[in-house]
Amino acid sequence: MTVTKPRAEIVADDARVVEAFELRSNASHIPRASAEMPIYDGPEGDRPWIGPHGEVMRRLELHLTYTCPERCVFCSEEHRMEAYHDFPVTWGRVAKVLRLHAERGVRSVHFTGGEPTLHPQFVEVCMLARKLGMRTSIGTIGTMLAKRSFAERAVPWLDEALFSLHGPNAAVNDRMTRRQGSFDQTIAAIRNTLEVNPGFDLFVNTVVTKLNVDHLPDTVGFAAELGAKLIVVSNTTPEGGGFDKYRELGLPLARIAEVMPQVPARAGNAILRFFGMPMCLLGAHDVLSNDLHWDPRVTVEWATRPGKVVFDSVYTWDPGRKRARVAACERCTRNAVCEGVYDKYAELYDTGELRPYG
Repeated sequence: MTVTKPRAEIVADDARVVEAFELRSNASHIPRASAEMPIYDGPEGDRPWIGPHGEVMRRLELHLTYTCPERCVFCSEEHRMEAYHDFPVTWGRVAKVLRLHAERGVRSVHFTGGEPTLHPQFVEVCMLARKLGMRTSIGTIGTMLAKRSFAERAVPWLDEALFSLHGPNAAVNDRMTRRQGSFDQTIAAIRNTLEVNPGFDLFVNTVVTKLNVDHLPDTVGFAAELGAKLIVVSNTTPEGGGFDKYRELGLPLARIAEVMPQVPARAGNAILRFFGMPMCLLGAHDVLSNDLHWDPRVTVEWATRPGKVVFDSVYTWDPGRKRARVAACERCTRNAVCEGVYDKYAELYDTGELRPYG
């Protein structure tokens, strides 16, 4: 029997995702899981860091914290922050990971979280990475960089920062982050960073959902005005909070095809990348798909094993995060370079809006 799936639509009830949550000055009201499992500090197991085609791993992503003052409606790390907030990423662990992967040939490190600038030794972590010959990068909402004294200490040891910005103004952005003052803080952090180092590699990531997609062109235009050299437009990923609320947040394919081709004209001189979107929906701008510009990476983060937690390494050699090629992709001439649609989307909805090449 053939099961007919519905087409994804944007409906008025989707807005309840943000309307159901009162904006707070911080996220201390968010319930956290309590973990009592022991930490395993033994040696890391043998893992291949040479790829299936002989590639040498050059990029490290290191989760420094499992806490964040915001609670974004789409947060892919929500489940992990709930599970591991009780487990600190100590200076000793960080130093061990950085030295291990520097010896293996890693040449750049991206610090993430949670909010990485909240790590008590954040500046020292960046200094060590630089000493080991790594290019340093962070994904951040700018929590500590919004403080000028901290920015003056940290920015000299950073090469680039990917700031989260999910709207062109506080009204849109703060509804996505569920924290009042989020927008103002991020803008202050961006300005502090550029004042400390006018040549800094400022990047912006904006996550697009059903709830802010109408503002996307203005968000990209605003990021370009701020001085962003790279702007990443990220589709809602079905992980963490994004998984829990995917029906309310996930963009219909038809809306992607309608809105994304409007965006490049607003990016100014910035490089633009589309993350998590089928290439065939980007129109004449398909070469801006992040699938074509993605680098393999090793991610080091807490993981749960039977009866314990471990600071584990995950090696990723392709950009197919939570994505799958559906029937329409099989006849597409670019299915070797495009990762398709999110698996959760294909599970829930019809994918007839895809436009296979050839």
